Amino acid sequence: MNKTEKNINTHTTDELFQLIQSSPQLFFDDEPFGIQHNSTELFTDYLKELMSEAGISTHELIVKSTLGKSHVYLILSGERNPGRDIIIILALALGLDLPKTQKLLKLGQKSSLYPKVRRDAAIICCIEQSLSLSDTNDFLISVSEEALL
Repeated sequence: MNKTEKNINTHTTDELFQLIQSSPQLFFDDEPFGIQHNSTELFTDYLKELMSEAGISTHELIVKSTLGKSHVYLILSGERNPGRDIIIILALALGLDLPKTQKLLKLGQKSSLYPKVRRDAAIICCIEQSLSLSDTNDFLISVSEEALL
């Protein structure tokens, strides 16, 4: 199987199941099918890229996110995998739009914000209005939803 055949999007789910069953080692060798080995590395790289784009230093991220200094440094070093709410807090601190927030959640291996979930819908509203973390928490509380940290 050559590299062009190792694209996950060109195979059906059944074909992928068959390949895993018949040759699991081939499936996982050399990051086939776009499946990444280290999602934490991808997450931290993307987070650092977003910080650079926003012109936000690590110190500013710590202040805006209200997360502890060591917590943020452990996330940025890849030593800590943040939970879903922490990723959303980081997105709000960076002033991310919804597509970038969703991508950050995906790279952090957390579920995307889903508008059929009331709390998620409230968070989406806040992101769409570019609200701060504090204003987002105030809004969540006002609609009887759990605040982010």
